[in-house]
Amino acid sequence: MSAHENSDNNIGGPVKIGQHTLRFLELKDSRKAALTLLGSFDDDHLATYLVSHVEDPDVRAKLCLALYEAYTRQHILNGIVLGINETDDAFETVAIWAHPTALEDGLESYSTMMEAGYSTVWEMNDKTGRKKVFTEMMGALHDTAERILNFDERFMNKGVYTLVYLGSLRSARGKGNVRFMFEYMFRNYIDTKPDSITYLESSSINNIPVYEKFGFRLHSELTVGKRTPGSSVEGQDYAKLYVMIRGYKGRDWSKEDTNVHSHF
Repeated sequence: MSAHENSDNNIGGPVKIGQHTLRFLELKDSRKAALTLLGSFDDDHLATYLVSHVEDPDVRAKLCLALYEAYTRQHILNGIVLGINETDDAFETVAIWAHPTALEDGLESYSTMMEAGYSTVWEMNDKTGRKKVFTEMMGALHDTAERILNFDERFMNKGVYTLVYLGSLRSARGKGNVRFMFEYMFRNYIDTKPDSITYLESSSINNIPVYEKFGFRLHSELTVGKRTPGSSVEGQDYAKLYVMIRGYKGRDWSKEDTNVHSHF
């Protein structure tokens, strides 16, 4: 099966169009992909919050790198990880996706989590770091997605593609890598299946208009950590994330009537 055919677990050869070369990453690519994300999110509020309690900048970087590598390995095993324009030590752009059957395929199974390296993330972090990563961040992301996708009629019973991470090195920004990646995913995967939707949580308010260009609409906000008005600092005490959803083939779901089912 070639990389152009729409199997969610497909690993095909590189896809080259113009100045862009995209390929499905394998486990051997995990460190390079993680280095891309480390460079992409060095001043990101969520990334800085997760390690704000650590004084040594080298230790902070190692903790972030371990987490990015675990995410990368996890989704290479049971999701989709794309790298665009490989360099000597990284990729210009990396996109990590969960596809509609990823959970059924074992994305969050114990064996996958261990093979991905989350035990290393746990061991490297102290009590505060473990709480931030595994309870606050992962808990908030899981609960928010479950509430939206399982109880809002506009999104119930849909095939959900989740953009887990999308990062580009500064040197690659403005080259069209993100557009190339989205168009590839929409054309070959997401928009080929009736009623597929695309879900993401952006940790930067500045990216909202960027994602809107690709058909995403802002749904809601969530907070990781504790926010105290007037005294807390974003990136130190908490991080805000913005949930955005793209309807099937870019349909504007925000104009549809909302009917949210109670889950109590």
